[in-house]
Formats: sequence, structure tokens, C-alpha cells
Amino acid sequence: MMSFAASASLFLAFIATGNAIECEVCSNRASLDCSGDLVTCDQSVESCQTAIAEYSFEGLDPIYNVFKNCSDVRSKNTLYRSAEKHGSYYLRVEVCKTNGCNKSPLEFPPKNTALNGVRCPTCSVDGDLSCEATEILDCVGEMTSCIYHAAQFRVSAAPAVSAAFRGCTSAGSREQLPVTPADTIEDVVTAIISKGV
Repeated sequence: MMSFAASASLFLAFIATGNAIECEVCSNRASLDCSGDLVTCDQSVESCQTAIAEYSFEGLDPIYNVFKNCSDVRSKNTLYRSAEKHGSYYLRVEVCKTNGCNKSPLEFPPKNTALNGVRCPTCSVDGDLSCEATEILDCVGEMTSCIYHAAQFRVSAAPAVSAAFRGCTSAGSREQLPVTPADTIEDVVTAIISKGV
């Protein structure tokens, strides 16, 4: 009887393992694509994800990041933008549910740069977790709310830095802020979404 139970347990474990999704896992902090091995995800994971990000800062070339992995349970298809006086952040996340489905590269759709009538207080600071707005930013496209965000941010392979910014966002509430790869935004101190001024 014990032998039968052990055999049945092994068989069920084999079937369960066979049903786990396989996702490409890689990251690149210098482009919008990467390639890596197919990895069998944890049994609780039902999808793969690709996340691409663009950080633009006044006077500098854009910084691109890509992360492909087993999907966080909270992840969903996302197109997110935020902007402050001297820069902007653009994020796209795609979630899919078949083996190896995150191998293809993602691209951003064209940015909507039409003024939308929303205006937000703006400021940005590195090395601190607060900033006081001294100017107003005219929002564009789908960025129809204002944001005040302070956290540890990592935009390259360098260590995370404390930073804060105020500006425009496409999120209508804090709950709509995107789930980002774990090592890009850490230790969020402030995340406030509000209406324009």
C-alpha cells in the first residue's frame, strides 16, 4: 500500500511539474530586448512577462531597460507614462500564458504629445525623498493626473538612489501604478496621485 501511495505521489508530482509554464528569463539595462534561457516557473505562476522601460532626461540620451521573467501574480498588460520638468518615464508590460511566449521583443507605441489641458506641480531631486514644486507642467496625451513619488530608484546597473519627483501621470489612482520589476523601484516612501491644478 505504501508503495502504491509513493508511486501515485511521484506520478502526480511529475504531472504537476509538466504543467508548469516555461518563460524566457533575461534582463538588459541598455536596450529594449534581451535573450536568455527558458526557465520552468514555480507551479503557482501561470504566465510570462516582458517589461520594457524608457527613462528620458533633459540633455541626455534615453536609458532603456528590458526584463523578461516568470510573471508576478499582480502583473498585467500595462502602458504607463509619467513626466516631470526635466524627464519622463515610459513603461510597457505584456503578460502571456504559453511556453516561451515572452521571447519576442516589445516596442512602444508612438507617444501622444498633444496637450490635454491638465497641469501639475513639478519638481525632481536626486539624493532626497522629498521635493517642493516651484513650477507647473502642462500634461500631454494620456497623462491626465498628477503624481508625487519618492522612493529608491534604479535606472541603470548602478546602485539605487533616493529620488523624488512631482509631475504628470497616466495612473488615475495609486492602485493603478504599475507593478515594476522588483529591482527598479524599491522602498516607496510617497506615492500620491491627484487631480491637476
